[in-house]
Parts: sequence; structure tokens; C-alpha cells
Amino acid sequence: MPVGADTGRDLPGLARRAVDAFAESSARGRDRDVLMDTAFARLFDLYQATSRAERQSPAGQNFNATLADLLVSGNNPDRLSLYVVRSQTAAENGRHEGYRPACWRRSMLQLLGDEFVPLQTVLRPVDLDAFPRIDDALEAVAADASPATVEAVPAWVPDTHWWWWEPARQRGEEAPSHTRADSGTLDAVTD
Repeated sequence: MPVGADTGRDLPGLARRAVDAFAESSARGRDRDVLMDTAFARLFDLYQATSRAERQSPAGQNFNATLADLLVSGNNPDRLSLYVVRSQTAAENGRHEGYRPACWRRSMLQLLGDEFVPLQTVLRPVDLDAFPRIDDALEAVAADASPATVEAVPAWVPDTHWWWWEPARQRGEEAPSHTRADSGTLDAVTD
């Protein structure tokens, strides 16, 4: 991915950091949660810095192919599986431990599949089968969850990520709007 001269974006650097994080996750035997969380955070940085056209460009396709290879190598299949399990647990505990981190995890999986690598090529069937359970859990706990308002949803969230708006929808509030203020990045651990 080229550097955008007009914007000063270091897309190759962001792509390299994402690849390095998934490579480290593939190779290292310890710190499985931290490594995968870090890898998804680096992928998110790249997502935010690029447009869909850039992600679909030849350089973007090369990145996606490298990422796909990394996701099915070494420790990453087990780590991705654990990430899906932890996403389901976060969704089921959303009313107690925070709906927002559950939404973050669900969105990271969706962004991976929608913007970088088709999920069916990197996730095990059992993990793909978990998505309806994750979504059902998010819907079930949404009535007792925050974000309290539509405006509390971060601006980067695509409108198709319905789980962010489910608490507001269940209260009968308006649908998502592209006029949301940017509430910054989301730290899945501390928010």
C-alpha cells in the first residue's frame, strides 16, 4: 500500500505493523490473548487509515493474501478460535462486564471478514457457527446495556454493525446517522 503524499499516511508502515503482529501471534507460544488483541488493534489502525478502494487495490490484495496466510499458520488458528469464544463470552456477559467491549470484538471479526479476508477461509466451521450465538447474545443483553444513546457509538462503526445500536433500537430510538461525532478509538480492554 502506497504512502499518501497528500495526507502523510504511512500505509506501508501500518500494513507492516499489522503483518508483524499477526506473525508474532502465529509464532509465539505465550500471551495468546494479548497477541491477538494487539494484532486486531493493528489491523484496525490500518482499516481506519485506508479507504475501501485502497484495501481492494493491488497492494491491498497483496496485504490480504499475506494476512490470510498468517491467519491459518502456526498458533493463529487456535488463537482466532479463542478470540471467537471470548467474543461469545463477552456478548453473553455484556450486561455485566460491558456491552461496548463485546461490540468491539464482534466488529473486529466483521471487519476482518468484510474488509480483509473472508472469514470462511480462515475460521474453523465451529467458529463460524458461533456467530449466530454471539449475535443472539448481543441482542438478548442489549436492553440492559450501553451505549446509552446513538451518539455514543464511535463514528468509525459501519452502519451494518447493528449490535452497536441494538440497545438504542430496543428503546425505540432513531437509527444510526453518519453525522455522529467521532468518539475516538475504542480500547476493547478498558472501555
